Amino acid sequence: MAMLALTKGRYLGAVSSTISANGVLIGITDYHADQGISPMHYHENPHLSFVLKGRMSVKRRDFAGSGQALESFSFMRAGEVHQNSIHSIHCKNMNLELEPEFFDRYGVRENDVAPKLLKDRPGAVLLMVRLYKELSLADEHTADSVHLLLLDAASGWKTDILYFPPWVNTVRELLNDRWNDQVTLNEIAIAAGVHPVTVSKYFTRYFGVGFGEYRRKLKVERAIQMISTGHIPLTEVSYACGFFDQSHFIRAFKDFTAMRPTDFRKV
Repeated sequence: MAMLALTKGRYLGAVSSTISANGVLIGITDYHADQGISPMHYHENPHLSFVLKGRMSVKRRDFAGSGQALESFSFMRAGEVHQNSIHSIHCKNMNLELEPEFFDRYGVRENDVAPKLLKDRPGAVLLMVRLYKELSLADEHTADSVHLLLLDAASGWKTDILYFPPWVNTVRELLNDRWNDQVTLNEIAIAAGVHPVTVSKYFTRYFGVGFGEYRRKLKVERAIQMISTGHIPLTEVSYACGFFDQSHFIRAFKDFTAMRPTDFRKV
């Protein structure tokens, strides 16, 4: 049986609200629970997929065992065989497809993009929400705004850092696992096996932002996940994500996504 190949702009759901901007094709795709498990398939272009509403799991052909991983954000390489399962009555995704024109314009390759997106997940998720905001406006400025957002991200993808010390991954995993805990610089340094001065001196270089901003990004990302996958009141989301009060939560959410939590809930 031939593998299902999806050409430009095609997904296994109802695609709407599509715009094309300088080698980037962005669209909203709606899925329903009665679709069940999709056939194994691949796309001719690499794409970013972000779950705006609901829950979806992805099984890649090389996935170990029979399980599937819940993914609110994923990057699929061109030709990467995978299978989707819907775990909500209704699931809404934003898919951002990267055409050859995009890579030619920025002078990057697919292999340059994927590791950065997977390592800097909070930044990637927040970027997707900002892109959704531009898509929802859909005016004469949308294409240029999408282009500028991606150009800014692409400048981070083309990094001149060729080597990341092992302690960087240790710190990243620690902060991701303990995203809402009080973690001191000494605890981080001990876990990473380096001097606190090393973490302090090089954190911004390897993470792209300061320590406080990185941790706030993690909290806002967790809030996005809670809003996307359930009906928890926003006051509870704010408390669960460690914000001092509702106004602090709203301000941080809007700073990183250009949207208010109430607006994102209406997606």
